[in-house]
Amino acid sequence: MGLAGFGTLAARTTWLQMVRGPELAAQAQAERTVTWVNRAPRGDILGRDGTILASSAVSYDIGVNQVKIAQYERWEERTDPDTGQTVSELVGHGAAAAAEQIAEILELDAQELGAMMVGESTYAIIAEAVAPDTWRRINALAIPGVEPDQRTRRTYPAGSVAGNVLGYTQEDEGRVLVGTAGLELTQNDALTGTNGKGSVEVGKLGAIIPTGRQEEVPATAGTAVRTTINPDLQAIAQDAIDEVVQAQGADWGCVVVMEPATGKLLVLSDSGAVNPSDPGATPEESRNARSVQAIFEPGSVGKVITFAAALEEGTMDPQDTWTVPYTWTAANGQTFRDSHYHDTQTLTSAGVLAESSNVGTVQIGEQLDDQVRYDYLRRFGYGQVTGIEMPAESAGILSASSDWDDRTRYTTMFGQGIAGTALQAVQVLATVANKGVRVAPRVVDAWIDAEGNEIMQDTPQGERVISEATAQTLTDMLIGVTQEGGTAEAASIDGYLVAGKTGTTEILTEDGTVASFVGFTPARDPAIAVAVIVYRPDGTYGGTVSAPVFRKVALAAMHTLGIAPDPSVIAAQAAAEADAVVAAGQGESAGEEG
Repeated sequence: MGLAGFGTLAARTTWLQMVRGPELAAQAQAERTVTWVNRAPRGDILGRDGTILASSAVSYDIGVNQVKIAQYERWEERTDPDTGQTVSELVGHGAAAAAEQIAEILELDAQELGAMMVGESTYAIIAEAVAPDTWRRINALAIPGVEPDQRTRRTYPAGSVAGNVLGYTQEDEGRVLVGTAGLELTQNDALTGTNGKGSVEVGKLGAIIPTGRQEEVPATAGTAVRTTINPDLQAIAQDAIDEVVQAQGADWGCVVVMEPATGKLLVLSDSGAVNPSDPGATPEESRNARSVQAIFEPGSVGKVITFAAALEEGTMDPQDTWTVPYTWTAANGQTFRDSHYHDTQTLTSAGVLAESSNVGTVQIGEQLDDQVRYDYLRRFGYGQVTGIEMPAESAGILSASSDWDDRTRYTTMFGQGIAGTALQAVQVLATVANKGVRVAPRVVDAWIDAEGNEIMQDTPQGERVISEATAQTLTDMLIGVTQEGGTAEAASIDGYLVAGKTGTTEILTEDGTVASFVGFTPARDPAIAVAVIVYRPDGTYGGTVSAPVFRKVALAAMHTLGIAPDPSVIAAQAAAEADAVVAAGQGESAGEEG
């Protein structure tokens, strides 16, 4: 019987060691192993100069297992004065003892902190967004039941600057930041890093076992995204558009600044820009980029395309003359009028554009076939997205020429019956500025991985829309718009030639107008194209509402880019001012003599 019992025990022992042993060992190890996630920092979003516009910081939420904390005993070593031996002495226990030590590090009241630690919860948060150094000090106390929750939080050092471009994030169920708007959304895959992990073996009371298995896999940060945005110029533009929107009691406004030759956007600003750190403080309809989403009829800015088509197709010359009455009736019975009453005039084609005459424009436009004009509208970018790296871009509205009725075939000549975005509007003038080649706009310049390797954005392939000669001729005509007698004298800049076009269009769905100015400078060697859009201002016309904003932003851009004034332009402007003074003096003298 003894031998049989011994054999049974031996067999059982062998079975436990050989068969169940690995499984039981793994189970025991798992029970005493504490694991955590090393959160990967989300990639930064940078301005074109490297300025950090969005970044991530790792922090900790500190929680406690209230059941374990209740069992905590605090022991301290002291020397027995009688024997000289070192002995351990119990100096405190439970939540009070734990709070006394932690409160000093967190700079909290010990009694209040202790109250937060009492209860039956296995995880009660006692502090949020604690810095890593602070957590390391708390962790060094080795208090069982004190548990960290590592989190990655997004920060936006520039506040609302470029907020509508950057977008914002939220945490998903796995505590991973996910982009929900702007570049945070479209570049989410690149910005999201790879989490690491760690683990240690702990004893029954929660202390780390020095000889136990420990593992540490570091996280890999997400890829940084460098934008084309100039933060300083963006801030100036946001202030300028906010100022005019407030002064005009407008619904909203936006400013877009683009490099014609590269498509890079230096500015993509919207009034009332969201602060990504607190998107809830901004009305939902103002959190996105209206500059790429909101559509409106371009109004007289659309005349640029009509004139470009007529010049390119050879149906009009800048010096051609047109008889321009206040109202004019087409052969199909449709009647059109200019924005201001005037006697019948004889204007050159350049004069029609400078004075923004609707009547003169439809006379020029009707020389072109409808399909031809539709093709030019498409080639300049209307009716299609630009492909910019922003979410929910609108293609605008451009119906087929076969769908145009008797009136629409004319209204499309002066920018009504079609609709587009501020981005599409600036693209039109940028195409003229770039010698007739349209380059798609972009706001991402490069991606920089965790090792510092830089991947540049591909330069968009340009598409020729009009010839270089046509672009030059049209530029000369557009310069007249900002000169004395044009509709946008307020857009002129001392020392720089400006080419551009005003736009004013009624909103069909509600009372009010859209006032705009789109132009480029220096006109002979363009560095920037700028669009300024103001939706439902108290004022009516783009020349008085939007042109001054253009002037402010464009002048700031010239200073920022280091483009000095042109001495010949300064001299010409000075001469023109002198002539104006002389003419005014002669007028006064004639009046006195009369």
